[in-house]
Amino acid sequence: MSSVYVGGTIKITGAARHPETDRLLLDHVDLSHAAIVDIGASDGSTSLDLVEQLPPSGSWSYTIADLYLTLRAVRVGRRTALFTDDGTCVLVVGPRAMAWPAESGAVAALYSRVVARASQRLAGATEVLLLNPATRELLARDPRVTHRVHDIFEPWPGERPDVIKVANLLRRLYFDDESLLRALETLHGSLPDGGHLLLVDNPRLLDTSPRAGLYVRSGPRFEEVARVGEPEIADLVSRVGQTSSQDATGPAGHH
Repeated sequence: MSSVYVGGTIKITGAARHPETDRLLLDHVDLSHAAIVDIGASDGSTSLDLVEQLPPSGSWSYTIADLYLTLRAVRVGRRTALFTDDGTCVLVVGPRAMAWPAESGAVAALYSRVVARASQRLAGATEVLLLNPATRELLARDPRVTHRVHDIFEPWPGERPDVIKVANLLRRLYFDDESLLRALETLHGSLPDGGHLLLVDNPRLLDTSPRAGLYVRSGPRFEEVARVGEPEIADLVSRVGQTSSQDATGPAGHH
């Protein structure tokens, strides 16, 4: 997983990264019958951690979601080329070296023949699920746990979940404030009134403690329920619904 660089991030996380922040959910929300969605779950390690703390006999459901959950693998001689669904080659693995054609023009030129040959064989590619073995085993034995591809900037399809968890994705490291606010507005619209949003930010930086905020959807806004540390984008969460509220009370606000 640490070799897969796709969508601007490395596809790796690790177990036991969210114990403090997961406690926010476990201590403040009844999850025994909750529909939980984990967006930006990467390889599923932290999803597995939370699932293992849910009531064993509960009727909850848990969906592991990420924009990049699968890649397509094509074998060319002694090398394997990995592609996203849009046909971009993100990694070439050989017996002695690995290469990232999407990250360097020079590397793309060096591996252009391999990538071209692999591209011609995409119709017969093998799908690779980018979830770790323990998470795949959980999916196989517990029908309450599922996975799906999802873009955080798109509304959640189907029934609205009771809880949405987003960890280490909505950060100023990756997005500007306008994009972050748009994602938060979309998450707000994907939750029912009374639904909860858990935002986690625990960067792998020395002397940086985990930060998280648990919020409940209350009408057009989010209200804070609890927090760990100082959540990075708490200021943006407080702005959700402001525009619509101002529109509704303004002189032309009747729609």
